[in-house]
Formats: sequence, structure tokens, C-alpha cells
Amino acid sequence: MNYPNRNELVICKIDRIMDYGANVVFEEYPGIRGYVPLNQVAPRWIKNIRNFLKVGQIKVGKVLYINEQKQQVDISFSIVSDATENQKLNEWRQTKRVHQLIGLLAKETNKDPDLLWDSIVVPILESYNSVYDAFKDMIIYGKDSIKEVPQELREDLYNIIKKNIVIAEKELAEQIKVTTNDPNGLEKIKVLFSNIPQEDKVETHLSYIGNGKYLLKTKARDYKKIEKYLDSVNVFLNKESKKFDAFEIKRL
Repeated sequence: MNYPNRNELVICKIDRIMDYGANVVFEEYPGIRGYVPLNQVAPRWIKNIRNFLKVGQIKVGKVLYINEQKQQVDISFSIVSDATENQKLNEWRQTKRVHQLIGLLAKETNKDPDLLWDSIVVPILESYNSVYDAFKDMIIYGKDSIKEVPQELREDLYNIIKKNIVIAEKELAEQIKVTTNDPNGLEKIKVLFSNIPQEDKVETHLSYIGNGKYLLKTKARDYKKIEKYLDSVNVFLNKESKKFDAFEIKRL
């Protein structure tokens, strides 16, 4: 059997709950079972273990002790922080998703999924920390943007991930404060904002929030695109700022 290593973070599914602890199965190590003692369930005193754990629940544990002869693996939930658990769960879910997408590609192309994994996932991991992030980049920047994917597979892979990965739009905002004593100042401000540069695939919304302050909200699929767009906006605004008595740009 393939056992996890000591101190390794593992994905656990609660299998059985007792008054003195819980049995779990490891999602990444099929056939291996673990045990969580009551004092390792949570970082505080527990009156009723069932208030902390439910059968079928997915948790992240840290391996404390391994006895392969007795097929015994003791783990702890209590020493795993919420941030560490969330990161590990996210990585695990993304890996499962990549496996599913490669499986779909295998059906589409009638190729062996293991060979596809070796020809796509392994090269991507040499350049990216996350294959899932690379797939999202392919959606944003086009099928030829991830050079690690063999050219003959790019079209089919792109079509599959485009159908199966939804990219949440990113948002950034800036507060622009502008004042002027010019009798025609309001008209000048209107002209200023009407001439702000526009960018394809970046959605913008400008609103007045009072005291000479305006809120510029931007939205796109990619933070890099928004940052590049805001850089061009700020170059324009700084150039025009000399026409006003006071001018201030603040990233929110």
C-alpha cells in the first residue's frame, strides 16, 4: 500500500464517529484509513465530538504517526489552520477537476488519458504552479497561449475547458478627487471623464460619490488586463491634472 508521509497534509473523509475519536479514509490514498483521537479533533476542549464532525465531511488533517504493520495512521485536525485547510482543499479540488477535463479530452480524441496527462500536465507543471490556472489563462489569452500544450491538442483542449471552466470576473476600483474654481469647472470635469481611454474586454463604470470624488470601477476576467488598463488611465489623468486646482488618484 502507498502510505502518506509523516507531517503530510492529507484530504480526509469522515467515515465513522465515536465518542473517543473518528475514523477517516484518505481521498488521495485509496484503501488507507486513518484515526483522529478526540484530543486532535479541534484546538479547544470538546464536549460532544458530533458538534465538530459529521459523517461524509471532508477535512484536511496532518499525519502524526504511521504504523504500516498495523495499517494504522494517526492524524490531527486541530493543528491545521483554517488558511492551510482552505489552500489544501482548493488544490485538491483543482487537481480533481484537471483529471476530469483530461478524461473528457481523452474521450474526445480517443487517446489514453495517462498519455495525455504526461504530454499536457507534466510540461505545464514545469512552468506553472497550477495546471488549473494555466487552463484559465488559455481561456483568457487563447488556445495558443500555453505553449506547453502540444499544438495538435490545443484546439480540442481549448474547446473542452472553455465549456467547463467558468472564470469569475475580477474587479478593481479607483477614487478620483478633482476640484476647480473655474466657472466652467463642471463642464471641464465632464470633458475629462468623457475622454478617459477605453479598453476592449474591460468594463468600466464611473459614479460621483460626493465632495469632488468620483469612483471608477473596472471589471474584467483578468487582473493583469485591468492593471494595464488603469495604468493607461492614470497616465492620461496625470497629464490632464494640471488643468485643475486639485487632483488626487487613490486605489481602493
